[in-house]
Amino acid sequence: PSAISRAPAGRNWAHVNSVSYDPRDDSIIISSRHQSAIIKIGRDKKVKWILSDPSGWKGELAKKVLKPVDSNGKPLTCEAHHCDGGFDWTWTQHTGWLVPSKSTGGKTVVTAFDNGDARGMEQPAMPSMKYSRGVEYQIDEKNMTVSQMWEYGKERGFDWYSAITSVTEYRPETKTMFMYSATAGMSGTKPIVSVLDEVKDGTQDVMLELKVHSNRAGMLGYRALIIDPEQMFKK
Repeated sequence: PSAISRAPAGRNWAHVNSVSYDPRDDSIIISSRHQSAIIKIGRDKKVKWILSDPSGWKGELAKKVLKPVDSNGKPLTCEAHHCDGGFDWTWTQHTGWLVPSKSTGGKTVVTAFDNGDARGMEQPAMPSMKYSRGVEYQIDEKNMTVSQMWEYGKERGFDWYSAITSVTEYRPETKTMFMYSATAGMSGTKPIVSVLDEVKDGTQDVMLELKVHSNRAGMLGYRALIIDPEQMFKK
């Protein structure tokens, strides 16, 4: 186990699992799993915005929490950790990444793998009721609002659910979303089957799906990325 996993309670309050740099305003976007929050922070170390369920944020930080809106900019009604219109926040997410090719005209687009543990600040009656999502958000930094542009995985249920790790990444060269559900359907008795999917941007159309079978229970996947050797060694 890592030093973090052996640390006393309270030491790992943030658990940052990704960092993206936004050169437009010299800021970083972090994914804080243990806060179920994606946060933008400036070079001056001040928080610019927080993409998270508003519950629990206080003082100045509460003012930084983005307000959910629909695709037309109309505010959504949110109660008890849930919103109408199909919008949802991320819960214990990974890879809260900036999408530079879509972040134009004062709008910021981020993707994330919404693991979905403790979704809605509760655990369901049965673990098999859990699900994960690949999700894409558009943020209006001027008006401090956020809209959900796309999601995938909810309909696949527990078989595609990963409690930990995993990836969602937009690929501009193919206009697809790549997702890696690294610990899909994990239980204590069966080997894990990690699932890799590439989905046509803005749709539910699966272009490719691969399954990677572990040889014993407890063998976990972490990250998977598509690497093009021609691009890696390009001058």
